[in-house]
Amino acid sequence: MLGYQFQVISLSIIIPVKNDALNLEACLRSIHDARSIDVSYEILVIDNGSEDNTVNIAKKFEATVFIVPDITVAGLRNFGAEHAKGQILAFIDSDCTVLYDWFDSIVPYINNPDIKCFGSPPGIPAQSTWVQQCWYQIRRKGSPSDPPRSAEWLESMNLFVRRDAFTEVNGFDTSLVTCEDYDLCTRLKENSDIVCDPSIQAIHHGEAENVKRFYSKERWRSVSNIESLRKHGFSLSELPSILFPLVQIIAIITLIITVLLSVFGVISPWWAILQLLLWQAPLALMSYKKSSGSNRMQQAGGIWALLNVYFTARGQSLFMGAAWR
Repeated sequence: MLGYQFQVISLSIIIPVKNDALNLEACLRSIHDARSIDVSYEILVIDNGSEDNTVNIAKKFEATVFIVPDITVAGLRNFGAEHAKGQILAFIDSDCTVLYDWFDSIVPYINNPDIKCFGSPPGIPAQSTWVQQCWYQIRRKGSPSDPPRSAEWLESMNLFVRRDAFTEVNGFDTSLVTCEDYDLCTRLKENSDIVCDPSIQAIHHGEAENVKRFYSKERWRSVSNIESLRKHGFSLSELPSILFPLVQIIAIITLIITVLLSVFGVISPWWAILQLLLWQAPLALMSYKKSSGSNRMQQAGGIWALLNVYFTARGQSLFMGAAWR
């Protein structure tokens, strides 16, 4: 197995996968190339019943492979955690790669038992679509040179959790199809801080590449987010994630009504223009604050468009979720 088996294993890298041989090979190769003499580790690939060459690729890189079909990705990660030997559980997805200094960047945390959860949102490849670039600007939490800081939650694509903390909260919620990382971090946050360190760099190669795919994924993610909120309860920090999508759907409906009323001469068209400005001004301001660089205005325009898609997708799921109850 990769790593240094004469040492006590400090890190267990857990990778859930299904029918993703090509990406998995790149992921495992990047881990192999980033190895460090300061970190002893093992790799556990938890396969969800692949029919391609995924399992053979995992064995090629001497990973420990478990075949566990027909369970959620949260269940796959929990299975890996149950069979892991390391004191720290590292969760990464098969469509991610890590940078050469990935191991070295986590050494301070391995040696600090007081920090229970740490990591960083993964970056995007150099050749990315405008959707991927703008979404990264929205979800990024600093540049690699920025100092570590507290975070509300981190994605499970580049997430490290100490075994004792993971066990204490009973791991991932296996009933959630997605958003299981947000749910886990919400429970971890009750007992300890979550540290975001942008120097812990990974690259996610599976971000939605176009608006259609992005809209579909956000609707899908929102369903599990609603279920997660029902289980762990609502907190004030989560208010924007509920309020903004609801306002988005209400604004769309009321704008349509206002436009129809103005067409039939019931009210002045200026009411529709005023409503549009009041609705979109906060999104425009948010977009500009999230943008950066020499093409800031162009980037802000892309972020503005994507935020509208995001809140519409999330809002639609919220209304549908309320109707299903």
